[in-house]
This record gives sequence, C-alpha cells and structure tokens, in this order.
Amino acid sequence: MADFIPRPYKLFNKIQHYDWGARNENAFIPKLLGIEIQPDRPYAELWIGAHPRASSEIELDGRLVPLNEIIAGHSKDSLGGYVLNKFSGAFPFLLKVLSAGRALSVQTHPNKSQAVRLHASSPENYPDDNHKPEIAVAIDSLTALTGFRPAAAIASSLRMVPELSEYVDARLFDRALAAGNSPDLEKSVSELYADIMRRAKEREKLAACIRKIRSRLSTKEMPAPEEAQFLAQYDMFGPDVGLFSFFFFNMVQLKPGQAIFTDAGVPHAYLSGNIVECMANSDNVVRAGLTNKFKDVATLLNIVKYDFAECRVINSEQKMDEVTYETKAEEFRITRFHKRQGSNRNFRSNGRPSVCLVLEGEVEVRWAEEGNDNARRFSRGESFFVPAFLSEYNVSSVISADYFVVEIP
Repeated sequence: MADFIPRPYKLFNKIQHYDWGARNENAFIPKLLGIEIQPDRPYAELWIGAHPRASSEIELDGRLVPLNEIIAGHSKDSLGGYVLNKFSGAFPFLLKVLSAGRALSVQTHPNKSQAVRLHASSPENYPDDNHKPEIAVAIDSLTALTGFRPAAAIASSLRMVPELSEYVDARLFDRALAAGNSPDLEKSVSELYADIMRRAKEREKLAACIRKIRSRLSTKEMPAPEEAQFLAQYDMFGPDVGLFSFFFFNMVQLKPGQAIFTDAGVPHAYLSGNIVECMANSDNVVRAGLTNKFKDVATLLNIVKYDFAECRVINSEQKMDEVTYETKAEEFRITRFHKRQGSNRNFRSNGRPSVCLVLEGEVEVRWAEEGNDNARRFSRGESFFVPAFLSEYNVSSVISADYFVVEIP
C-alpha cells in the first residue's frame, strides 16, 4: 500500500441481492451502474463504505484492495485524527442505494448501549455493536411506515378493524378506543400494540383474525390507504402480524429530494421506492414482521419508542439545487447537489474523510498533488472516496449533474 497518497479514489462497490429488491425492468441499481440485469434476480442495495460485511474497494498497486483494509493500514491518513479518536478507528458511516421492489421488514434499530448488549448475547443475529441512525432520501419516490402516529389517529384507525378485539385482550382494545386525548390514550395504545405483537406466536388465532379483516376489506370499493396497504401486503406475506402496523404507524409518500430520518427505537418499514440511504456503519436490525428472517419481538418491544407524532419530512419543499439534510447523527452529514453544466463547488476536508456518489450526469474532480493539478471524471453510478489527508478538492459539472456528498460533521 505504498502508493496510498492524498487523492480521490474511485470506489468499487458491492450489490446485495436481498429477496425484497427490485427485479427485471424495475431493477434500478443495475440501470444506475450500467450493468446487465440478470432475469428475476433481486437488486436490493448497493453498499458504499467500509463495512466488513461488504466493503467497497479501491485500486492500489494495480489491484483492488478493500477500503476497510486501507483504513486499518493507513488510519491516520484515511480518517484523520478527529474521526480516528471519536469513532475508535472505524469508518463511521455507510452509504447505500436502496431499491425496494416490495416491503422490507417491520423493524427498529438499537441505540449504542443496546447494540453492545445485543451483539454480546447474540452475535449471529446482531453482527456488530454499533447503533444505526439513518436517513432515507427519495430518488424518485418512497412509500414507508415510520413511527407511531398521534394516539388519537391510531384510535381512529383501530375503529376500522373491530375484528382485532377477537385476537387481543378485548379490554385493552376497548380501552384504546374509549380513552380520551390524554396520556391515558397513549398508554392504552402502547399496551395494545405490545399485546398484539406478543400474541404473534398464537398463529391460528392471528391468521383467523387477519383473514376475517381481509375478507371484509376486499369488498370495499374505496379502501383507506392503510386498508389498501393491508390488502396488498397480505397478498405478499399472508397472515403476518406486521400487517397491523398500517393501523399504528405513520405512512409517508416521499417525493424526489424529500427525506426522513430514523433514530434508534423508531419502528419503520420501507414499502417501495428507490432511495439514497446513509447510516452509521452498522447492520443491526431488530425485526418483528413482514419478513421470513429472524424475528425478535421481545427485543423490539423492549427498545421501541412510543413517540406518537406525525412524521417530519426533511426538505418538504423539495429544494433541489443544493440541500443539506440536517439530522442529529454524529457519523454523517449528507448533501445533495443538482448542478448545471460548468458549475463547480470547492470542498475542504477539515481533516475528515468524505464520499461522493454521482446519481446523474458527469463531474470532474480536481485536486493538487505534489504541486501539480490533477483531474478525474466520474459519471452516473460511480462514486469516490476522499481520504482525510487530501485537504481540498473541487467538483465541477461536465454536464448537468446530480450527486451526493457525505461528510462527517
């Protein structure tokens, strides 16, 4: 690795072929990368970063070397002193392109201390000890569930599924509908949700309740959005306890450029759409429904947050020219640029690494190396890593370009 010098490095990234990924003509990721689409193969996520499970690679000495190995061997040059100390020598974020052909699992993520305990007790299910705050930025659109709705709105939705009282403790169900607009209502709704999830192991009773709801809703000419999703996801997953999420969680429809931030403990599920996603460098997921993977209802109920609020959409006005998606995450700050041909932008590293992903068009990156000006072009689907010891670089649009830059605040 003798030739690791301060310059931008093109990244060679890994694709994850999870079963929920988009396929065939809807497969966004291979179209983005300009590669051949393999028939009926799901293309779910493109990982851009240094996670050991699927680290990106850079070219050094004529061969491809995993980025996590570069960081381990050149930690000060690649990360800089601040990141090296703050994140214990680890690259702090993971950037993804995610393409959901069908719903992902109903899930939440642990906070840092919870992640440490889960990894220690069950490393096969929780592969690292890090938390996973994340942001999802819609490329074209995103339909998602995220966080508990205001309790009064949940109570209103529950009146649409009276059959639920035959599955859960009927007293809890009645209490959730009868309580007023007060903390009593929030307490009643949270108790009801927990009861629903704990009873998921009563499979015959669960299936009978869900099929009864489906039978009634399927006769409606104009089902409400949550009812329509209940029916659609039933066709995919059958009588799954995750179907009740549509009556508890906020359902959002993001337009291009809009985003949602998901902190630890916030329940969520992406249903469809193509997004750029950025998160702390972790793969910890606590699942409880709409999946065939490992489910951990007890852990989800232990860490879930009952915030009862409408979902906040970041960049609701769809600003496109240049928008920084502000979040509380310490691991990343992501900015989207949509620049016309000939425009340029200077970036200073402040001794911290960054990553750039070109979503559309073509950019030219310029930097000084040993007193000489250097340049390299990157086009649609390409990305590059800027190590901390490159102090400054410039990105200009060769043609109209749409690109993301992830920095560390």
